[in-house]
Amino acid sequence: MKKTLSLFVMASLVLMLGFASAQTLATVAPSCGTYETTFVSGMITDASGVNPIANAEVTVDCDGVEKDTTSEADGSYSVQFDVSECDAGDDVTVTAKYGDLNGESQEVVWHTENERVQCLDLVINVACGNVPLVPEFGTVVGIVTALGALGVFFVVRKQ
Repeated sequence: MKKTLSLFVMASLVLMLGFASAQTLATVAPSCGTYETTFVSGMITDASGVNPIANAEVTVDCDGVEKDTTSEADGSYSVQFDVSECDAGDDVTVTAKYGDLNGESQEVVWHTENERVQCLDLVINVACGNVPLVPEFGTVVGIVTALGALGVFFVVRKQ
């Protein structure tokens, strides 16, 4: 009888401890985290900066990590990086090519947005780099330009 009573008391203590620890775990806040990502986006336009260029080949280089994409019908492009590849303030260069038109971003503007969704902190870094495309001089045009400059030099020198 004494042994049965001891087992009953022991079982009650174990159950009580189990309920107490379950209650403690239930009141602990859920684990929160942070999700960080970086977008590089912008517009690809003609040399005037007004008319969008669709289907341009776009290469985004962020501190040596390159990603390629194609501009949309409205000239826009967007590339997503993991924050370990590209973080706010990193050196970003955007180059684009469409036929014989080429261009490179002159300035990239950074913006960071922080938002909390329940227990998740969202950190979104955005770099905006617009690229105007200008005609690329071919070899023939380069030679003609050099010869023209040389001819002008001799004409001016002769006078």
